[in-house]
Amino acid sequence: MATVKLDENVPDSVGLILRQGGHDVALARDEQLVGVADDRVLAAASAEGRVLVSLDRDFTNILRHPPEPTAGIVVIRLRDQTLPLIRQVAATLRDVLSQESVRGRLWVLDESRLRIWPRGGPA
Repeated sequence: MATVKLDENVPDSVGLILRQGGHDVALARDEQLVGVADDRVLAAASAEGRVLVSLDRDFTNILRHPPEPTAGIVVIRLRDQTLPLIRQVAATLRDVLSQESVRGRLWVLDESRLRIWPRGGPA
């Protein structure tokens, strides 16, 4: 099972869905990481060995936020960020995290697919 940190912009219901799959979930909001720089949130997740899950598209910039030294970065990227759709994608994430390691990778998950960088796994 994965250990995960949810960025401040991710609804608490995503944490509940991930916990239903046995994943260990921490919330950035509970750790006074609200409004801090993205680098600091990622550093906190990395220091704890947690996968960072965010709705923030800035984390898809692999030059600014390289995933290799992290436990992994997951960006949920939806056209319409409605709560039902976020919950649906969270259920997909729950299942994929149970089957696949995100360590050292960037996952971009949308309504219909999961894109993984680098494709072959961590460099």
